[in-house]
Amino acid sequence: MKLVGITACPTGIAHTYMAAEALEEAAAELGYNIKVETQGSMGIENELTEAEIASADAIILAVDMSISGEDRFWGKPVLKCGVSEAIKNPTALILQAVKLVEKEGDDLEENFSGDNPHEEKKEKKRRLFGWLNQK
Repeated sequence: MKLVGITACPTGIAHTYMAAEALEEAAAELGYNIKVETQGSMGIENELTEAEIASADAIILAVDMSISGEDRFWGKPVLKCGVSEAIKNPTALILQAVKLVEKEGDDLEENFSGDNPHEEKKEKKRRLFGWLNQK
């Protein structure tokens, strides 16, 4: 089982990094692989690559604010919670993410489904700025 995640809190000083560490330790204890990107006061650190996201079975977003690049997880099972939940109950969160993956068919609840947001953004830009290319 391969997991990826993001942790972020408004101040981005301690809790962002504490949550990331708690998730990493819990995943290791349970025998799962996880890479956690932090979006804290130092900006984005340990940034997830497209390949890492593509190979992930599930995503854990332990965030108390909007994050950069949330649309990268389109089509993946996503478990979203607050940073304090990741600090207090990281093992439970890892197990919940595993359960999301283990559910089959219509029972799989995904936070990101429907049309690909990357394509929607491209289409909006094309419509807004298409007149520039008409010369």
